Amino acid sequence: MSDQLIHILPAHVANQIAAGEVVERPASVVKELLENSLDAGAKSITVRIAEAGKKRIEVEDNGYGMSAADAELALKRHATSKISTTEDLHHIASHGFRGEALPSIASVSRFRMQTSLQGSHEGVELRMDLGELETRPAAPRKGTRIEVLDLFLNTPARLNFMRTDKTEEAAIIEVMRGLAICNPAVALNLELDGRKRLSFTEGQNERGRVIAVMGSEFAGNSIEQRIEHEGIQISAHLGLPTYHHRDTSRMLFLVNGRVIRDKQLIAALRAGYRDVMFHDRYPVAVIRLEMDPVNVDVNVHPAKREVRFKSPQAVRAAIVACVRAGVERMGQTVSSMPTDQALQAMQKTSPAFPDAASGSFSYQSGSGAGFSSGGRSKFASGARSSNAADLQHLLFGAPMRESAHEPEAGYEIQGTLNLGTPLAQIHSCYILSQSEDGVVLIDQHAAHERITYEKMKSQLDRGQLAEQIMLTPEKWSPGLSIAAWLSDHAETLKTFAVDLDQTTEESFSIRSVPALLSGESPVELVAELVDACMLIGFEAEGRSRVLERWLGNRACKGSIKAGRMLAIEDQDALLREMERTPNIAQCNHGRPTYVRLSLNDLDRLFGRKE
Repeated sequence: MSDQLIHILPAHVANQIAAGEVVERPASVVKELLENSLDAGAKSITVRIAEAGKKRIEVEDNGYGMSAADAELALKRHATSKISTTEDLHHIASHGFRGEALPSIASVSRFRMQTSLQGSHEGVELRMDLGELETRPAAPRKGTRIEVLDLFLNTPARLNFMRTDKTEEAAIIEVMRGLAICNPAVALNLELDGRKRLSFTEGQNERGRVIAVMGSEFAGNSIEQRIEHEGIQISAHLGLPTYHHRDTSRMLFLVNGRVIRDKQLIAALRAGYRDVMFHDRYPVAVIRLEMDPVNVDVNVHPAKREVRFKSPQAVRAAIVACVRAGVERMGQTVSSMPTDQALQAMQKTSPAFPDAASGSFSYQSGSGAGFSSGGRSKFASGARSSNAADLQHLLFGAPMRESAHEPEAGYEIQGTLNLGTPLAQIHSCYILSQSEDGVVLIDQHAAHERITYEKMKSQLDRGQLAEQIMLTPEKWSPGLSIAAWLSDHAETLKTFAVDLDQTTEESFSIRSVPALLSGESPVELVAELVDACMLIGFEAEGRSRVLERWLGNRACKGSIKAGRMLAIEDQDALLREMERTPNIAQCNHGRPTYVRLSLNDLDRLFGRKE
């Protein structure tokens, strides 16, 4: 028996190990081949898929192509045209650079490649089956065509980990969409089992390609925001705060032309939306970052889905600054989703409209219909068709599904907010107002909550938060641990107009509170402030987070409550104050403060228009 235990792995085994890192599923193959085509300067790429990629993946492009010698070399491990020295690793501008993709893919499939060098009069065809390479002459062509047949045929255990065809196809579509946004000038086409699934035309600009990928509804509920921060160029397409999603799947990050999934970037995007969105909802956005390649390391993940930034704090600050600038521009505008949901819900509970052509009438059945089975109107009985809580849920609840409505034109902030003239108060909860082009429904509590919050935030930012000196100081005994913390930080609380005097080892007297919250319980107010400070801290960003956490809750409790009757003068004053308030489109918890129904919407609702 030999004493030597360590040996060099055969090339085909090494390639299959590499394939395990690079080729996770058919979508991984599509990604690698598409990136090769893009690096080859292709302006048009077509992808054809059979049986979710398990049977066949074909990628055809019109790029530069390769000579016969280069084509053979491309199937060797670590053969690449992208880098030559270690210094090149710090300036990577191409999609691929390691030279592992093609040999890895070829090691777990039956591989076919046809290519010819641009301007050449001859081409080459390569076939590799289970490590055996065959090369033959072929007719010249523009670009390269690659076929990957019977993926994982020699590693059948990998097939057991494949998902359903629909799931694998969805993953391929997501890869195509991401690369389509990264490369708006390139035409990309996808066929699934002979059916055209995606088609992006050549020569689009960035905004046009983003809308083509994200959908026309996104066009009507988003803005484009560009900034430069410490050498980082950011081009962001930001959804309105009230246009949100149930998870992070509608966030897309591009770093120097690569699609990246990074928890830090997701956290930065959410931080930018922090005080204008539901805590359990997620923004819809496309964020493109461009920076010097030396400041970002792309060589940290086998599939290049993750990167490492030289200065992650600068990247986070840039994203937050960009989003905050965008929110400032669109903070007075509600998305189309609440209006669409209100219309859909009202149409479901209303009789069907007459067919204009036939002149016939039909009525929808169900508990929401306007008439009971006995023919007597429910409204005639004096019973309410819905109470204030139902109306609250109908008009201002979190969306349960995406709207089917597609606005005709892109959204752009223009002019000033005009909420019209108040007409009435509904259930002591909502204000009905008439505007120039329709009606507006205002949630009085949500609106005043945001007004109070913005006033306090403005005063705090200027260091002029008005305080209310208490005639009789309130006693507070928070406990030994909090008392110990307060002994070191009591001066800091004065920033928030809270002044404490320590009377015993565990007791304090509350001498002042913010004037805007003077009607609140001083003990509850100060306790919540201290909790927020102890949890978050006082560093640069922590101070703003304390503000958001504390003021968001306290402003809610100090606002006009639902159920409070308002005189017509008070209603008008509230609307005018709303028009002067930034970020008024949503309350501190992300709910919309108003919903618009245009005359066109009302005409559709009553069957005057289709």
